[in-house]
Amino acid sequence: MKKVYIFDVDGTLTPSRQRMTEEFTRFFDEWSKENTFYLVSGSDLDKIKEQVPIAYLDRAEGVFTCGGNKLYINDELIYENKFKPPETLITYLGELIRFSETPVQSTNHREDRGSLLNFSIVGRDCTLEERQEYFEWDNEVEERKEIAEYIIRTWPKLDAVIGGQISIDIVPKGNDKSQILKHIQEKENADKYIFLGDRIEEGGNDYPLAKLMGKTDGCRYYKVEGYEETKQILESLSK
Repeated sequence: MKKVYIFDVDGTLTPSRQRMTEEFTRFFDEWSKENTFYLVSGSDLDKIKEQVPIAYLDRAEGVFTCGGNKLYINDELIYENKFKPPETLITYLGELIRFSETPVQSTNHREDRGSLLNFSIVGRDCTLEERQEYFEWDNEVEERKEIAEYIIRTWPKLDAVIGGQISIDIVPKGNDKSQILKHIQEKENADKYIFLGDRIEEGGNDYPLAKLMGKTDGCRYYKVEGYEETKQILESLSK
């Protein structure tokens, strides 16, 4: 039975979402030699290269970046969905940065990745301590959830989903991670397609793909909190 695995990159990293641990690297080094897999992330390729060893990117059948809006195979860009955020949205996000009640705030709040706009109240230049403090605060007050819901109501052609610990991914409606399944199925004649993601709850950036796979024959998905659960699931599926 041929299995094809799809990993959300965050589910293979440390809780701070920075890189793989030595423990998981040793495990994945052996696992990735024997299995067919794809990677998907809201980040761009340069950021993924900072997080995942190049050897594993080379072994992947493909790397979907920017929430599935770009596909790279062997470092070559195969397709790209372009997106220009409306100025009214940029203005709104600027006001949020000024008026948020967040306990911590750094810099680099908006990152236009050409296919996806990543927005962070705390700022992507925050320290690991600031990242964790904002993440815990946001879990209580649900600031990102409220912002995402407002964007969806106000700009009907856009979608906004919670990504990682500190940010929101904004894309044209329909240009989410669910789009990668058709590309994978066209390339891979497999008996089983398996997705592991950490944000599969409704409103999370892995939810559209998990939802689609949940109603597609031959597909299965798993929610993982981090690399430990990813490792456990892969070990159990290999038995």
